[in-house]
Amino acid sequence: MRWLGKWFDEANWPKDPQMDLFRDAVWELSLNGKTKGWATTGVTPMRSFPFLWCQQEQMWTQVHWLDGRHGYLEEDYGPEWPAAEELRGGHFVSAHPQTGLETRFDATVVTGPEHDRLWAEWQHGVGPCHRHR
Repeated sequence: MRWLGKWFDEANWPKDPQMDLFRDAVWELSLNGKTKGWATTGVTPMRSFPFLWCQQEQMWTQVHWLDGRHGYLEEDYGPEWPAAEELRGGHFVSAHPQTGLETRFDATVVTGPEHDRLWAEWQHGVGPCHRHR
């Protein structure tokens, strides 16, 4: 069973330097200059076809709204990385928290102590049904 341990070993997983901006990141989402919520992003290893042999990374994005609601995790993959490209371009498309309509929010990366506070508060990766109010 040594091969199984080697199969899942993440120690030597290739890391795409273009994805460093999205590793455990927090993005402020605003509309018309007003904060509406945040998006958190994380980058994790994954295996892909053919035969699940190829090692690559995937990005997970989760939205967190001002009213305390949280979205489910959404996956993003390369080589296109559509969600990552949106964020690099300074925007993020998601359902509006009040109307449910697809909306293009301005997105700005959050850094420093504010990032650390929000990252801990929003618990990236915990689904809405597993949160305690």
